[in-house]
Amino acid sequence: MARYPTDHRSETRERILEASDRLLKQRGAGRSSIAEVMQAAGLTVGGFYAHFESKRALEDATILYGLGASMERLLAPLEAIADDRQWLTALIGAYLDDVNDRDLASVCSLSLVLPDVARSPTALRSAFSERTAALLDRVAPRFAAVGGLAPREVAIAVFATLAGAVALARTIPAPHARARIRRATEAMLTAALWPDETSTA
Repeated sequence: MARYPTDHRSETRERILEASDRLLKQRGAGRSSIAEVMQAAGLTVGGFYAHFESKRALEDATILYGLGASMERLLAPLEAIADDRQWLTALIGAYLDDVNDRDLASVCSLSLVLPDVARSPTALRSAFSERTAALLDRVAPRFAAVGGLAPREVAIAVFATLAGAVALARTIPAPHARARIRRATEAMLTAALWPDETSTA
């Protein structure tokens, strides 16, 4: 029997996770069958168990994969921005673009899967917490201390605000109402992050 090289196995697993992530974002956790995921990945069902021991294992891996992939899409285009103020302004704008993005596959996972994670067993919640902690370690140096909060705490508050704003806005059909949520979120974060400037405006 021919053996596939390790990189082929990794690439196949990545294809399955990409397809599962798309379906999870479009339909919600647990609403796609193994057959549907494998078909979306362009693979046969028979190869599934070479990569995941169960549908639940795939769903957990998908949530963790989706978080990492979402954050890469968000942060990679910002790496060339040296100025921290410009970087943070661009980050806020890029995240809030998800308010109107019709392609759910590109929306940040934080805005879509948090309720599913909250209902999950402790093992997944712990793994998700570790991934978000690693994300905060990556971005915290770009934040400044504000109002007695350390940069890492400010980063937590900003991402929590952005994720909540996008999640709320996407429940609202009216474009003008979604735009209002975006404007209010940007204005509130600007006032909180740079209080000395806004207080004298």
